[in-house]
Amino acid sequence: MLFKNIDINSKKELDPYFDMVDYEACEYCFTTLYMWQHVYKTGYYIGDDFAVLVGEYEGNSFSILPLATKERLPEVIDFVIDYFKNINKKVYLRGITKEIIDVLNETHPGKFEYIEERDLFDYIYDAESLRTLAGRKNQKKRNHINYFLKEYDGRFEYKLLDKENFDECLKLMKDWTINKEEHDSFDEGMDDELVAIKKIFNNYDILKDRVKVFGIYIDGKLEAFSIGEFLNENMALIHIEKANPEIRGLYPLINQQFLVKEFADVEFVNREEDLGIEGLRKAKLSYHPCRFVEKYTVRGL
Repeated sequence: MLFKNIDINSKKELDPYFDMVDYEACEYCFTTLYMWQHVYKTGYYIGDDFAVLVGEYEGNSFSILPLATKERLPEVIDFVIDYFKNINKKVYLRGITKEIIDVLNETHPGKFEYIEERDLFDYIYDAESLRTLAGRKNQKKRNHINYFLKEYDGRFEYKLLDKENFDECLKLMKDWTINKEEHDSFDEGMDDELVAIKKIFNNYDILKDRVKVFGIYIDGKLEAFSIGEFLNENMALIHIEKANPEIRGLYPLINQQFLVKEFADVEFVNREEDLGIEGLRKAKLSYHPCRFVEKYTVRGL
C-alpha cells in the first residue's frame, strides 16, 4: 500500500469515507486528522470502497480503524492486519473501540494484547444538559454564568467568526499561553495546538463547509472562541475552546452558547480526551459526561 500524507487537498477525497461511518471517537473526522498531521504524520490509502488511516507514534507506525461499512469492517481490518505482516512488523492499532476488540477476540483469539488507554477516552455529554445546565449537579456552572451575565450586561456579544476575526483569535491564544506560562502550567503540546489552530484558520475557505468558529466579545474585544463541527448528524465535536481565564463565567458560557446557537438539535457532544492532564480531566468531569468513548491500543503478540 502506498500511503499519501493527509493535507488540505485530501479533504475532498476522504470526506465521503468519513460520512460512510458512524464512529463516535474524535479521530474519525477529517479536521482532527488534518489538525494533528504534523504530530502523528497521518496518512491514508484508498482501497475498494474503503480507506485505511495510519500514523506514527514514538517512532512506530500504527493504524486506526479503517473507514468502511459495518458489513465490510471485519474484512478490511484483516486487510490492515495483513499489511503489517507484509511489512514484517507486529500489528499496532490505536484508537480502537470496545466493539472492535470483541470482534478481534472472536476472529483472532490469543493473537493480540489489548491495552486500555484511559487518557484517550473521549468524553460524551448529553447535549441538552450542556445547553440548559439544569439540575443541582450544574448549579455551580449556572452560578458562574449568572455572575457573568449580570457583571457584563449589555457589554458582550456572541458572534460566528470568519477569516477577518482570526487574528483576534491568535492574539487571544498568545495571551492565554502567557497566562499558562505565568502559572507554570505550560506544556509543549500547546505549541502543537497553535499549529493545529493555524491550519484551520489558514484553510478556512475549504473547511468551513463543516467547521464553525464561535466567539464571545466583551467591550468589543474577543475574549473567548471555540471550534467545532458535526461529527455525525446527532453529535457535535468540539475541537478547541479558549477563553480569558480571568473572566469568571466565560468558559461555561462559551461551552453552553456554542451549542445553543450552532448545535441546537444534536443529542450528544464529544469534547475529546483529557490526555491524562489532571486539570483538564477535572474540568471535563465537572460537566458530568453521560459516557465515554473507550479506546484501546492493540498490539500483536
